[in-house]
Amino acid sequence: MHNTRTLKQIAFTIWGICFLLIAAFLVVWSGLGSTLAAAMFPPPTATPTVTATPTRTSTFTRTFTLTPTQTRTPTRTLIPSNTPTVTITPTDTPLPYASGPVIIGHSVEGRPIEVYRFGTGPSERLTVHGIHGGSEWNTIALADQLIKELTDHPEMIPEQTVLYIVRSLNPDGEAKAHGPEGRANANGVDLNRNWDAFWQAKWPLDGCWVITPVSAGPFPFSEPESVALRDFILEHQFTAMINYHSAALGVFAAGQPPDPASVRLAKAIAAISPYQYPPINTGCKYTGNLVDWAAFQGIAAVDLELMTHTSTDFAVNLKVLEILLHFK
Repeated sequence: MHNTRTLKQIAFTIWGICFLLIAAFLVVWSGLGSTLAAAMFPPPTATPTVTATPTRTSTFTRTFTLTPTQTRTPTRTLIPSNTPTVTITPTDTPLPYASGPVIIGHSVEGRPIEVYRFGTGPSERLTVHGIHGGSEWNTIALADQLIKELTDHPEMIPEQTVLYIVRSLNPDGEAKAHGPEGRANANGVDLNRNWDAFWQAKWPLDGCWVITPVSAGPFPFSEPESVALRDFILEHQFTAMINYHSAALGVFAAGQPPDPASVRLAKAIAAISPYQYPPINTGCKYTGNLVDWAAFQGIAAVDLELMTHTSTDFAVNLKVLEILLHFK
């Protein structure tokens, strides 16, 4: 009985020890598991780091958004700064101050009739040279001198004026001869008798300078040279013109009787030159003349004769040109 009770106590004691050992083992195992779990699987405390990254990304994104705005702003600033350059360019390259030659027609033999333009103003003036071709070749030489002078000194043209120079209206006559044989065009027509102003097929020859036979043409404007100049004049609004001839008779005002505006132009030219007005009267009857036709178009016009058949009177005609350009 006593032994049985002792065995039960021993067994109970062993069982208690085992229980304590198991409990202790569980406690220890639980601690190790937590440590291993903490080592292998970090706690959610790392999450703020991940969260912080988006925060930094968001901050960077706002900075990036501002940068393009600052970049576009100078771009908008540069556009206006470029605009004046575009605006200035046309003013730096205006319509040519001098241009030519422009071909307004052709002679009977196909030679070009050339016109030079100087200036860009609205008030148009005209000089015509070589209407009698090689018979008055010095008027063409004068045209060449004026063209060169105005090309070198375009400031001579007033701001509100444009000047047109018909270099040679009768290039066939010039090509034929520098003398009386070159007066008419290739059809034998005197181009200063071929205009629709008091035109006559035949006219009295008394007092007229006639060495070789010429005609007025079968009808007004029968010749391509006259038609070319007529059409050119009608396309413009000329207010004054000079038709150059030679030699020595003075300045002839257009019109029969003389047109008042043409008389004023003739007197203004005579006042600063050796070309007299009224001109020398030889008794020649003038028919079918260019300047008379021009007067019918409302243009103040004169025939101006150089002093000889060989001189250009260049210095004098620079002053004459000033009169023409400033005539009102």
